[in-house]
Amino acid sequence: MRSDFPFWTEEKLRIQDTDLNGHVNNASIAALCEAGRGEIISAVAGIPRERALGSALRRVIIEYLAEVHYPGTVRIGSAIAKVGNSSITIAQSLFENGRCFATAESVIVFTDRTTRRPAPMPEAWREGFGTLG
Repeated sequence: MRSDFPFWTEEKLRIQDTDLNGHVNNASIAALCEAGRGEIISAVAGIPRERALGSALRRVIIEYLAEVHYPGTVRIGSAIAKVGNSSITIAQSLFENGRCFATAESVIVFTDRTTRRPAPMPEAWREGFGTLG
């Protein structure tokens, strides 16, 4: 439900997002999810090049519920479903004209920039992500 999401991102659909069937393709829907993930993470941890830790997408599951077509605007609702020691789980729903056409769940792992291994999040990040659940 739209009320389940404390964080929103809006993206405009592009003609290049469509496939031979005339609907927005699965890769473009994944990119819309990525846009929402990037914004919710940046809202808490800051912009990527200035973060103390790197991040990596560990897992993403996308459920395609309905076709969506160009032109249009997509609203991406995001919420932090789980805060771990070095990871977060993000739940998302994608809407066009008030209709949910896809949902996603993603796990992001924060990493030490030198070792590239998982690293504990700063407490301020844990608290910030906790407010977006």
